[in-house]
Order: sequence, then C-alpha cells, then structure tokens
Amino acid sequence: MFGQPYSVSLTSLPPDVDNSPGVREPGAVLWEAIACLFTPKSARNQMHRMKIGLIAAVALAGLTAIFHVSITATLKDSIRQNVESRVARAQRIYRDISQLSGLKLANLASERARSPGVLAVFDKADPAARQSAAYEVCEKLNQQLKQDGRKADIVAILDANGKIVGRDLNPNADVGLDLRAKYPAVARALQGVAVKDVWTWQDRVHEIAVAPVVKADNTVVGAALFAWVVSAVTAQANRDLLDTDIGFFHAGKVYASSFVSSVDASKEDVAKSQTLSNLLFAGGKPAEIALQKATPTPVMSWEIEGHEFAAVAAPIPGNFADKTSGFVVLASLSEGMADVHAAGMKIVWLGLLAIVVAIITATLTARRFVAPLDKIELGVAEVINGNIDYTFKPVGQDFEGLSNSLNVMLARLLGREEPNEEAVEEEEDGGKQTWKAEAMVIAETDGSAPAATVAALAEEAEAAYYPRLYGEYLSTLQKLEQPYEGMSVLAFMAKLSLTEAGLREKWECKVVRFLLSAQGSQITFRPVKIS
Repeated sequence: MFGQPYSVSLTSLPPDVDNSPGVREPGAVLWEAIACLFTPKSARNQMHRMKIGLIAAVALAGLTAIFHVSITATLKDSIRQNVESRVARAQRIYRDISQLSGLKLANLASERARSPGVLAVFDKADPAARQSAAYEVCEKLNQQLKQDGRKADIVAILDANGKIVGRDLNPNADVGLDLRAKYPAVARALQGVAVKDVWTWQDRVHEIAVAPVVKADNTVVGAALFAWVVSAVTAQANRDLLDTDIGFFHAGKVYASSFVSSVDASKEDVAKSQTLSNLLFAGGKPAEIALQKATPTPVMSWEIEGHEFAAVAAPIPGNFADKTSGFVVLASLSEGMADVHAAGMKIVWLGLLAIVVAIITATLTARRFVAPLDKIELGVAEVINGNIDYTFKPVGQDFEGLSNSLNVMLARLLGREEPNEEAVEEEEDGGKQTWKAEAMVIAETDGSAPAATVAALAEEAEAAYYPRLYGEYLSTLQKLEQPYEGMSVLAFMAKLSLTEAGLREKWECKVVRFLLSAQGSQITFRPVKIS
C-alpha cells in the first residue's frame, strides 16, 4: 500500500526488493554510480598491479636471456673461428720455419766441415793424435756456435766409415761408435751431401746436421756432426713465436711440449704432455695419419685437463730419413670462452639492473599515483558502507582536484554546504562541530515490535514517513542541544536508506521502518521489519 522506502544497495538491490514503486531520489543515482565506478576489490587491484610488474620483469628477463644467448652464441662462433684460424696459420708458419731451419742447419754443418781445423784432424796419422785433435776442434767449433747463439749439445768428427773420431765435452766419449750403420743420414753425408735429420740418441731426441769433410781433391775423408736436443725450452721458444702452444712427437710419443708446470714455470707439464701423446696416438691416431699422408690434419677439438683446445698435427719437413717426427700446434678455446662467459655475465647483470630499475620506477610511480588512488578508493568504500559524512582529503597534487570534486559531488547530492580546502583542513584540525550522519545510532534488534506499531508504520505513506521522522529527530537534537548544523533531509534519508537496504537483505523482508527513541542524551533509531 505504500511505495518502498528510499533505499538502494551499493552494489545491487536484493532480489526480493521491488524497486519499481516510489520515486528515486538523486541520491540513489549517486550510490549506484559510485558502486559502478569505484567498487573494484582492493585485492583484485593489487593483483592486477602485481601482474603488470611481473609482466614487465618477465619481459625484461626474457629480453635479457634472448640478448645473452644471441650475443654469447655469436661471440663463441667468432672466437672458435679465430682460434681455429690461428692454429691453422701457426701450423703453416712452423712448417715453413722448420723447412728453412733444416736448410740453415745443413749449410751451417757444411761451413764448419770446411774449416781448416776440421781438415787438419784427418792429417794426423796417429789415432791418438787424431782423437785429441778432433776433441779440440769440436770444442772450438761449439764455442763459435755459442758466440753465434746456436750452441750445439753434441759436436763430433766422424771418419770415412762413419765412426766417431772425437767429440766435445769428453775426448774419450763415444770414440769408435759406428753411426753410419744406425743412421742413414751419416751414410748420405759420407757420399758428399749435407743433410738434416731427427734422431733419438742417448735416449734424447736431437735435430742432427751432418756434412761431409772434403779434401782439396774432392775426396770425402769423414763428416762433421752437430746435434741439438729438442726440449721443452725449444717448444716454449716456438710458442712465443707462433702465439700458440706446440708439441713435438717422434717414434710414437710426444717428447717435448710448451706446456709449463703450474708449480715451476721453468719446467714442462709432463701430465699435459702425456695427455697430448695419448690424443695423438690413440683413438683416431691423427699423428699417424698426418705422417702417412705427409699432410697436416684438419683442425681438431681436444680436451686436456678440462680445457678445450683447437689443434692441428703435421709432419716435420726437411728430414732426410726420419718419417716418424712431427709437431702439433694448439690454442686454447677455453680461454676465449671464459671471455665470452664474462661478457655474458655483464649482460646478465645489466638485465638484472634493468629489472631493479623497473621495479624501483614502478614503486615510485605507485607511490605518486597508485597510492593516492588507493586512498580515494578507500574513501569511496567508506561512503558505500554508509559513512556519508566522509570527506575526501587531499592525497597529492596530482589528485587534489579529484578529491575536491568528489566532496562537492557528495555535498550537492546530499544537500549540504559545499566544502573547500580550508574547510577540510579545519575539519582535520578539529574546527567547529557540525552534525554527522555517524551520530545516527541504529539499535541492534531483531526488528520485532508490537503489532499495532507495525501496522501504523505500514500504513504510513512514505511521503509522510521520512519528513515526520526527520522532524522528530531534528527537534530532539535541538531539545538535547546536540549539533544539528549541516544536517539535511537528503543526508538523513541516505543514512536511513543504506541501513534499510542491509536490514531488508538480512531479515528477508520488503520494508524496514524506524522508531525514534531518546534516553538521556542518547538518540536511537530502532528498526522495525514489516513483512
């Protein structure tokens, strides 16, 4: 018989409320608009913002990973190509060096074999005198070689049968030793041709140069022999020249390499040399293949003590008879890859720095923009939950206008005086007291009342109910000398409407009316449910 009291839920009307009767006040539009525009859940907002931050972080991390993989892969390919090219070039350089060195050694032996002192040895008829003369000339020849920077480890004079007449260091050492029977290079020298070869002599590998000793009548009366031990020192000198490590092999094993010991840099790293020997003569046996084909191997990739090397094996050119000698040049790939790893880590750190900067930027942005919006949203929630006296405080220069606009909107819809910034500040500082909707105390009851009271409230027209209740409340405030300035009909109705909506849903009834009661200075609104 009466229209529904003016009320509306902030999010939606209860399904059992008939909202068609009655006149919808402008305040209802306000609550519905606020509900539509300003009621996203805080947790949902925070999750959304977290997703944005996570997406940005994941995007940066993904770009960093892609950039890292792309750059490091390109650097690895470039370094591998450079190292392999360097190894192949070092092999060619040492091949040419070895070829020229062989010729130089043969020429050196020929020059020394033609010296008057050497020829004078064979003028001695007495064996003892010849042996002594041979020792003296060998010592003299080696001193000359030392002055030239080419001191030999062994210098010896051989007779026409290839036997040692005398040698340096010890006049009695190896006298009578037949070298022609063991080494074809000696036989070739006694035929009048100077040659260079590689021998294992006295358990050490030597580079040998043998030249004939020829009389004025072109008769070959003997030979002059010069031998240099090929050692780690030799390998290290070549390493500095080639800018790669190098190893020398002979008769199925590595006998010298440029690998130096980590304990004593003046000594060879025997363990690495042994590993190198296994790689050359085991498995695919690249050393044997290079010797058989007399050509260098393709660039190989080996692992030596956890480090990757690019290597090429090749035979030593210029030897007269020996076909078991060769060399291998190596360059570390691991050292170059370590530089790639360092570059990759720089990219990773830059990516992490970018992520940190992004997070800091997002945090600062949130403090400047998101946090003020959250405060405004909390204020809207306060209004939605029934605090129609809420005043939006300034939350920063960027949203100061929005806060003021919301305050003006509420004031106009609720029929109260429009606030200004000074009024808001005075309110914060505790200025003049005015009526607040929160002063309307709603009694907590079950909604029951005498039947006559219920019937009277049900029969009262809505157009008369609110003005009557408002008038009773205003007169009671005046009587009790409580603040009433700032109170308006719209604000009064809005407070009751919000409460009515919640109670209708709670009690599952169609109408809720209020009875005003005053006990002492306490004014209470007692709800009554009307089925």
